[in-house]
Amino acid sequence: MNMDRDPSYHDMMAFTGGKFESMTNEARWQARDEYIKAYDEHMRLREQRYRERSWERLCPPAYRNTVPEQLPDLVKFKQVQEWQYGATGLLLVGPTRRGKTRAAWTLIKRLYLEEGRTIKTFRPMDLKLEVANALGDAEEAEEWIGGLRHTDVLFLDDLDTVKFTEAVEETIYDLFEFRPTHGKPVIVTLNLTGRKLAERMNANNRGAKIVERMREFCQVINFT
Repeated sequence: MNMDRDPSYHDMMAFTGGKFESMTNEARWQARDEYIKAYDEHMRLREQRYRERSWERLCPPAYRNTVPEQLPDLVKFKQVQEWQYGATGLLLVGPTRRGKTRAAWTLIKRLYLEEGRTIKTFRPMDLKLEVANALGDAEEAEEWIGGLRHTDVLFLDDLDTVKFTEAVEETIYDLFEFRPTHGKPVIVTLNLTGRKLAERMNANNRGAKIVERMREFCQVINFT
């Protein structure tokens, strides 16, 4: 269906099956309202179909169909799903194989498909490579970091396994400085906590500050 929200005479003739010309003014206005409602519904369904297709590109196949009852900690999984969008992000902390990433992706599915949020997600190697590529060009770097700052939701999976070069540390520090103060949450999964995490992120003496901001601006859910 090829539609325009501000219908022309020809659009209305097609929409009413050729009856628009002979309608009263009142009937024409009513038909126009019906057309606009149909247009809005058409666009809603079109956006929904687009998001459903793009979701398959965004989410790794292994995490698309999680069965909560099969996870090690159903209580913590449900706690993650109760999170509501806002400036306070999430830190999902605990050993591997506890369901942190599955819980995060299930939450992100709701935020993306049902709430229409914009999402950027990074696995460890992806983040390292993108930082290295983007920061090589000043104009590209500005555009890239702007995208990370302003996307509705930023998801950093296994952040503590990233090799923290000075550029990666600087980027993470900037994100935890900028995003929470502008109402944009960060969702992070981690294996390490406290001093060990700070040491892991300490390429240029910002590790402790990054951990401090994570704690300040995120709700911590411990998957131990």
